[in-house]
Amino acid sequence: MTVFTRRTVVGGAVAATAVGAIETPARAADLDDFINMSAVLIGISKDKLSPFVDPINVKQAYFDKAHEEQPAFDRLLQIFRANPPPADAAEIILNHSGSDIRYLARSIMLAWYLGAWYDPGMLQQYDSRDRPKGPIPFKVISPAAYTQGWAWRVAQAHPMGYSDLTFGYWKDLPPPLKNFTGV
Repeated sequence: MTVFTRRTVVGGAVAATAVGAIETPARAADLDDFINMSAVLIGISKDKLSPFVDPINVKQAYFDKAHEEQPAFDRLLQIFRANPPPADAAEIILNHSGSDIRYLARSIMLAWYLGAWYDPGMLQQYDSRDRPKGPIPFKVISPAAYTQGWAWRVAQAHPMGYSDLTFGYWKDLPPPLKNFTGV
């Protein structure tokens, strides 16, 4: 018979958390390459996409969502790694890598800018001659992803009901775009 005490329950919770928090070196390298690739694709500095202090960690949510698109995700990272000059990598990914890679890259770009996930297969359907009627379906990745979307920063704005700027910011001109994007 198993005896449950506070100590065993807390110990089990700590062990489960520790196991879940362990990140393999390969997965950490994949995340780094994902950030570098994303910076090339969307034109935002990698230091802005993955700041040293990042309490929101939205990059992990985007990585996890893109990682669900197997095996295209692994091939996408392989193509990026095999083509070192960033301009070459972006050109190959978006124009010479096949539709599954191209539309996954587009979904990743939309995720960074809009905080929403557009299914790569649906993007491909809407890019065809006999496209479906109506808007492209999407799913907001998370509330944090929505508020951290780069479309807001590029527009030098913020979503309704959320701002990380100080009170009274509207009386001044916005800072230069480089402050937001790093490029």
